Amino acid sequence: MNKLTRTLLSGVALSALTASPGMAQQQHRALRVTALHAGHTVNKTERPCPPHVQHCDYTTGVYSYQPANAPPKTHLIYTYYKWNSSGTLCSTPKEKIKAPKKSIYAKIGTATETYSLGCPSGPTTFYGDTWSNKTGVAGETDTFQSKLIGIFKISGNRYKGVMDLNVDVFIQ
Repeated sequence: MNKLTRTLLSGVALSALTASPGMAQQQHRALRVTALHAGHTVNKTERPCPPHVQHCDYTTGVYSYQPANAPPKTHLIYTYYKWNSSGTLCSTPKEKIKAPKKSIYAKIGTATETYSLGCPSGPTTFYGDTWSNKTGVAGETDTFQSKLIGIFKISGNRYKGVMDLNVDVFIQ
């Protein structure tokens, strides 16, 4: 073999070695979050989770509104979400929502709503917040933060997703 052929072959081999780790790199997992708004599922968003990361945190702003004289424990619209572990709404990861007991003007709680999508496992559960006005008057804005936590398995690995919901409630 002459020197030119050896040089070309070694260059091809070096290129193959440097390209293969990039091609073998794990794809980014996309953790899906779905919202329940006005009785419909909307806002399917994919939150990319970097490779080799088992815990992903995200923050999103949520805006809702309530009349000042709303009944106690009123479900806040636009605050009901769920994690999807397999890319479909029929997935059933372990989920919970955490919220503070009080906000500036109200008592805060959590609740669930179910939505029937024809899933073999039964209705889908969404997790959200309730609001009981104590001192708020029309024109004020109440604010608090709740957390939707999902634990699920993808390809045999355990993952945890946390969605921080910064909630603003416009009091009408």
